[in-house]
Amino acid sequence: MEITSVSLKNYSSLRIGGEGAMVVVRTTAALVEVLMYAKKENKDVYFLGTGTNTYFGENLDELLFVKIAIKGVSFEEKDDEVFVTAYAGEVWDDLVRFSVEKGLWGIENLSFIPGIVGAAPVQNIGAYGVELKDVFVSLLAIDRTTLDMVEINKSACDFGYRDSFFKKEYGRYIIVSVTVKLSKKSSPKLTYKPLDSLIGKEITLQDIRDLVIQTRTAKLPDWHEHANAGSFFKNPIVTTSVVQELRDLYPEIPALEFEGGYKIPAAWLIEHVAQMKGVRRGDVGTWPTQPLVLVNYGDATANEVDSFAAEIKEKVHTKTGVLLEQEVNRVG
Repeated sequence: MEITSVSLKNYSSLRIGGEGAMVVVRTTAALVEVLMYAKKENKDVYFLGTGTNTYFGENLDELLFVKIAIKGVSFEEKDDEVFVTAYAGEVWDDLVRFSVEKGLWGIENLSFIPGIVGAAPVQNIGAYGVELKDVFVSLLAIDRTTLDMVEINKSACDFGYRDSFFKKEYGRYIIVSVTVKLSKKSSPKLTYKPLDSLIGKEITLQDIRDLVIQTRTAKLPDWHEHANAGSFFKNPIVTTSVVQELRDLYPEIPALEFEGGYKIPAAWLIEHVAQMKGVRRGDVGTWPTQPLVLVNYGDATANEVDSFAAEIKEKVHTKTGVLLEQEVNRVG
């Protein structure tokens, strides 16, 4: 086991973070070894993926950062269904691309979402009317309390909107692999814009993937060129009575029915309520074409991001009573 000192700025798509100790694991045996070491040394462990949903503070001495690099994908066919198992270190969009190339339906709407497979169940990633829970079967994880490998099925994951059991039991389970059920049969989900433009047309999986990627790249800045962590806030879910009150204040406010309530686009609230689309404070600002994305334009610190995010939340809450919940994680 080799522990090295690294700049966590290089492991955050927001390019924010201080120095920390890191070890890379490429096998489940190596992962268990690291967990045993951390337990013995009483070290807090933070697991790194691609860093596209995280930024770091400056004082990270108390943490051991573990880079998950366990790779591999397998396919098991059962009639028209195909069970796909991917190890945690695989890049999520590579898994989507593999599946599309093999003609398997189910996760094409989730194209171009950044991150690794192991992080997908924690967030219950979703886009364009599809969530991971729609195809999820089970996962294998190491229980840090016992260091045993356990299988966790869909019902036990308690999936919700950008939520799961793993957030409630944060840090206890380290996901090793994920299994999803895809289909050889055509089953496009085209309810969300702009995918609804494909309704009634003869389309392929690649058509959907291409449109999703085109839409995401048109709205969202490439974090390799403009440091960002994607959608910074969750879209709030509110009750029918709250929606009625909001429509009295803002007749044009969009609201989509969602699990007994209504989902309000956080980007709309940031632009039209907080009026902070394209606003910049020093090196932190909202992206001009998608205010849901916070950008580090230079040498922003974690505290500066926190302050800017707090300003947005305060303005939205004061005017609407709606509290935006941060989706991007700060560590340290």
